[in-house]
Amino acid sequence: MKNLFLLFLVMSCTRKYVPYDLIRKVDFNKQTYERPIPSTQIMAVGKDQMGECFNQWLFFSNAEVEKERYAQEIVHVLCPGKEYLVDAKFTELWWTTIIFTQACVDVDTLCGTARKQQKK
Repeated sequence: MKNLFLLFLVMSCTRKYVPYDLIRKVDFNKQTYERPIPSTQIMAVGKDQMGECFNQWLFFSNAEVEKERYAQEIVHVLCPGKEYLVDAKFTELWWTTIIFTQACVDVDTLCGTARKQQKK
């Protein structure tokens, strides 16, 4: 029982969900996100998903910084050929012990395309 209690003292875990209803891929910045206002209606066509985990031993790297950089880049890779991501859900998981840390990001999204306007 002592060992189990000690394990809880030296380990912590955090999970965070961040939803974005609409992302314009070329303008996306996670820190300063502002919802784009498209001139046409955006339709969801297809799904995409991607994720990655980053490890850190002691202080030899920074898993959290690598995860944040990857989260920015992953938006540009998802849904190739599409300009928008619709209902994107970022799931971030971070856990640590005294000597090891792991930071993960997983993105689930629908691919968005602008609806063609009908000529009158």
